This record gives sequence, structure tokens and C-alpha cells, in this order.
Amino acid sequence: MTINNTTRKLVRKRAKYLCEYCHSSEEAGAALFEIDHITPQSLPNSTDELNNLALACQRFNLT
Repeated sequence: MTINNTTRKLVRKRAKYLCEYCHSSEEAGAALFEIDHITPQSLPNSTDELNNLALACQRFNLT
């Protein structure tokens, strides 16, 4: 599944550019945050819908 740019922008704006797990600011980090699937893509019910996506800093996206 590929997340399009429009969806990426909506997730980032909804999150107010903060990691949705630890609330750290994307501006304070060295790298842009990633879009994370709340229900992992490896599971059959995973989707690219907004309610299954979260803005995540590298620390939380890797866990």
C-alpha cells in the first residue's frame, strides 16, 4: 500500500506536526516524521485510511 501525498499532508496537519505517540515536535527533530500504520500492514485488516494512520517520530516508527 502506498500513501499518497494528499493523505500524508492531512495526517501531518491533523497531528499538528507532533508525533502522535510521544508528542515531540517534528520541527525539533533532524528528520521528517513518518506516517505509521496503527494496524500494521502485515495484518489483513490494515488500510491506508486516515483513522489507521499516525504521524510518528523515528523512535516510535521503528518499534
